[in-house]
Amino acid sequence: MESQKSLLDRWLRPAGALFIILFGLGLIVLSVVMREGGQLDEEKRATFKGRALISAAFVENWFYDLRTKRFYDHDNKAENIVILEITDESLKQIGRWPWTRQVHATVVDRLRLLGAKVVMFDALFPEPEAPAPDKAFAAAVKRFSDGGGSVVIGYGLADSAETGFPEPPDAILSSMISGVPGQEPMGSSLVDRNNFTNPELAASPASFGFITASADIDGVFRHAKLVNEISKIYFPALGLAGYMSFFQNGSDRKIEVAPAQGSDDYLLKLINGDKERIFRLSHQGELKVRFFGRANSFVRVPVEDVYKDSVPGGSAELKNIFKGKAVLIGSSAFGAHDLRHLPTDPQSPGMYIHANLFHALDKNLLYKQEDLSFFLSIALFLLGTITVLVLSRFKSPGIETTGTLGVLTAIYTADYFYFAPEGYFLRLFFVLGGTVFLYAWFTFLNVFAEAREKKKIRDAFSRYVAPEIVKEMLSNPDKLKVGGEKREITMLFSDVRDFTTISERLTAQELSTLLNIYMGRMTDILFESGGTLDKYIGDAMVGFWGAPLELKDHAYHAVRGAKLMLEALPGVNAEFEKRKFPRVNVGIGLNTGEASVGNMGSDKIFQYTALGDNMNLASRLESLTKYYGVNLMISEFTLAKLGERKSEFRLRPLDLVQVKGKSKAVKIFEVIPDWSPWAKEAALLAKFCEAYEQLYLNRKFVEAKAAFEAILHQLPEDKTTLKLLHSTEEFLATPPPAEWDGVTIFTSK
Repeated sequence: MESQKSLLDRWLRPAGALFIILFGLGLIVLSVVMREGGQLDEEKRATFKGRALISAAFVENWFYDLRTKRFYDHDNKAENIVILEITDESLKQIGRWPWTRQVHATVVDRLRLLGAKVVMFDALFPEPEAPAPDKAFAAAVKRFSDGGGSVVIGYGLADSAETGFPEPPDAILSSMISGVPGQEPMGSSLVDRNNFTNPELAASPASFGFITASADIDGVFRHAKLVNEISKIYFPALGLAGYMSFFQNGSDRKIEVAPAQGSDDYLLKLINGDKERIFRLSHQGELKVRFFGRANSFVRVPVEDVYKDSVPGGSAELKNIFKGKAVLIGSSAFGAHDLRHLPTDPQSPGMYIHANLFHALDKNLLYKQEDLSFFLSIALFLLGTITVLVLSRFKSPGIETTGTLGVLTAIYTADYFYFAPEGYFLRLFFVLGGTVFLYAWFTFLNVFAEAREKKKIRDAFSRYVAPEIVKEMLSNPDKLKVGGEKREITMLFSDVRDFTTISERLTAQELSTLLNIYMGRMTDILFESGGTLDKYIGDAMVGFWGAPLELKDHAYHAVRGAKLMLEALPGVNAEFEKRKFPRVNVGIGLNTGEASVGNMGSDKIFQYTALGDNMNLASRLESLTKYYGVNLMISEFTLAKLGERKSEFRLRPLDLVQVKGKSKAVKIFEVIPDWSPWAKEAALLAKFCEAYEQLYLNRKFVEAKAAFEAILHQLPEDKTTLKLLHSTEEFLATPPPAEWDGVTIFTSK
């Protein structure tokens, strides 16, 4: 065992810990490398490296999504953006989609009167309508712009020249972002000719922003493409274009894009005088969005409320909502089929990507630089794993478990209340996972070593003591020391009748076989009934119920177990007949009372046993079974502990005896096995009980003599009845003294 422990501690434990730590660090690195959510072509995805990158990013993103739902489950509302929502009810009240452009013109005019600052359409208007509605829409856009506001129209992107304009349309040039092109073109897409705005709107003073978005490999929209490069010119997404219009209301405010030094990434700069806010974009022009929340996190107004507002100049209630705000018009109607799987909601209208992007830019709720989150993830990973390494030195399961839970809670709490709200995207799954797996590794080794040690103890002790004692030793090693305790138990002594005669008829090998068969069956029954084997003394067996483990109704289990032993005898004797062995008969004595139980002996050699005067009484009762001609005898103390369950057994009163070494008489009873003649003669048993208790003990010896003789006529070899008949005849010849109480006194063991 020491060599096994040495092997675990010297080699397996540190090797496994090193592997877990290095593997965890590798996964963190992989998830950071894949931070853009899986921009790999099909060929790279099929490689081992590609699958590893995807898996690491997927697991970490999945865990972050779970936490995101918790981060933003609040009642706060975005301040500077209002959702003008096209709902199913809107379609009922205004009409089927697509609406005539006159409806949109009316909505824009009403929003102008209500004081809105920016209007963003998460909608496409590619096909021309009748000239009048298109002109009305364009005129409304111009009036909104002349009033100092801005209308941003959405358009789609195309990845091929077959469906896209080869050069950016003139209409979107007014929305371009100033900046310096990088060495390699940003993941560029062309303007989709089939999803660009109609000529009337294109000629209006509207701004434009693309609304195309792509999901990560697992189908979740965590990233937003903010900037698209066409012919070395940068153009904004709808949310960014709306924010540019909302933000750029002074000559000292501007937005720029520039390549990041030392990488393929780009920097998006929001300049306000001498202050800069810088956001890092991927080489695809994408940004991981810190989603603000679900639909309820935004102020939402059904579009029909604005469309049907007939108050001149706009109602005061609506003015209070829209004045000075950016308005995003989009659809949540079921028929729009514009549902997206966002981290905060698996069934969210796509417009909330633009809304969350606008709010993130507005409140600077974007992620910190990746290198900061990476180094923090590494630091917290090492904090957790090193803590487990230190705790493992204490060799205390309680300390290890408490300490590990403590550091896990501390890391998770720090992320929940500080790191995540501050924009750090920690690889928390791998941070916590490394700590958990390292703790699990040490726990597994500890359990394995302990199991091997317990198996060694179990294998050694199970050959000599009952399984219950072995379990108690394994659960409470302190009980392996010498000492006892007072405990009420039920004790058993069992002995083979005429064993000397049997042994003389058998060879040593045959005698050993006979004892093994008999003792094996009796011991099995002892254990099965909840008993504990004390010892074997030649052909005798000593056991007890109620220790080392407490056993409710131990007297009942003892009587039941002893009765089962007797009822197993016919089967045992049948086996002996096949082997040409003599038949065996046994006597069993049971007594219930307090005894001293525990390990008795020295610190090096001891035995779990029971000692005390009540053990001696059980031994005396076993000796008396031969005198009374019965197989199973119990004391009045055992009978009393049976309580109401005594009705489950056939009992016969035998005598009131005073054994050697005892000053008080004890009532003794026979427990009748099923194969006994008494078990088949219920009326005869009742007659015996009446003859003994009502006649014999009450000095009605004439009537008692007649009753005993009648019983012997049916069962002529019943020793107890013969003894009582002889005593009755003696008392008829010489009456007992007046103080006689029916006690039989034994002067020898």
